[in-house]
Amino acid sequence: MNKLQNTYSLIKPAIDARLEAFSLLWEHGSDLELFREICFCTCTPQTNAHRGWAAACTLFENNMLVQGCVSQVAKVLRDCGVRFHNHKAHYIVQNREKLYPNTKIRIGNTLSQDDPQTILCSLVAGWGMKEAAHFMRNIGFGHIACILDRHILRQLVQYGVIPEIPKTLSKPKYQDIDAKMKAFAEKCRIPPAALDLVFWYEETGELFK
Repeated sequence: MNKLQNTYSLIKPAIDARLEAFSLLWEHGSDLELFREICFCTCTPQTNAHRGWAAACTLFENNMLVQGCVSQVAKVLRDCGVRFHNHKAHYIVQNREKLYPNTKIRIGNTLSQDDPQTILCSLVAGWGMKEAAHFMRNIGFGHIACILDRHILRQLVQYGVIPEIPKTLSKPKYQDIDAKMKAFAEKCRIPPAALDLVFWYEETGELFK
């Protein structure tokens, strides 16, 4: 725990800036910028986060988030190294039809409900609990749910929060580990959204989305 607290103290200014940027995206971002985050979180399963972000930004910069057909979106995802690019391109186009424009209104209505993480999983094609948590953290709601990806789960095992990485993450199992991570964050006196970034930094040596 001391190691975690030391790491947090070392990189706290960078973490605070990153979390502030996430909050500002929700407060001042356009519908298209918010939809880019949805696209990013749709790209990340079993794909390096940098590649997923590169794909989302390429689609954004070339107006393909709004106008790209499935085959065009799939080509961008493939060229950026996103795995399962055809399936994810279908998800992105489906999500555009449901969530853009008026993205902020639709997401805001969801965030005001009980258990928004579960509702997002039903609302957004291609998402599970992890992707919903990732999106909420990236728009400033990281206190609601923890991102339980393989990096985080390894760290939770290392610090004795869970005994092993589960082979599968059902909703009840996800929520159980989420609660344990939040309790551990409180014990460490590190906010859950910040603890995620500390874990990511310890695992990869960098801060990212």
